[in-house]
Amino acid sequence: MFPKHHEERIGGKRTFIAHGDLSNPKLYQYRAFRKILKNQLTYSLIEKVGPGFTRRVAKWLSQRSYKRNHGVLSSGPPPEFRSFAHQKFLEGFDMVILGHSHFPEEVEEKIEGKRYVYFNVGDWMDHRSFLRYTPPDGFRLERFEIGSLKGGEIGR
Repeated sequence: MFPKHHEERIGGKRTFIAHGDLSNPKLYQYRAFRKILKNQLTYSLIEKVGPGFTRRVAKWLSQRSYKRNHGVLSSGPPPEFRSFAHQKFLEGFDMVILGHSHFPEEVEEKIEGKRYVYFNVGDWMDHRSFLRYTPPDGFRLERFEIGSLKGGEIGR
């Protein structure tokens, strides 16, 4: 597990991979909550209260967050994720893969004639989206079709 991000060379491309929760600088409340949640004191408390209670609290917080954020963001992915990816391209990454916004998205960008790609994996609950890697073709953002054992490509 990589707590913040991971850099990897995939298919010859320098790739930045992260959950994406730290990609949007406007999410001040989330960043404060994350600091409270991800520290040794909280981890110790979770260990003491056990998995049953911890799962119930986590599920409640997740549902609350999902309702709050998707009610506001339902029109599409926040532009901050594309801006974050663009900055990573300028830092030398060829590809950026994130997931926090829950909106499946594949964006191609050209900078000085070079092709860069940003993926947001989306989510399983609403979009049934996932990212598939198949050499030599590379990555494709797909959607699982119910009643089918294979995914279908999400339109760009």
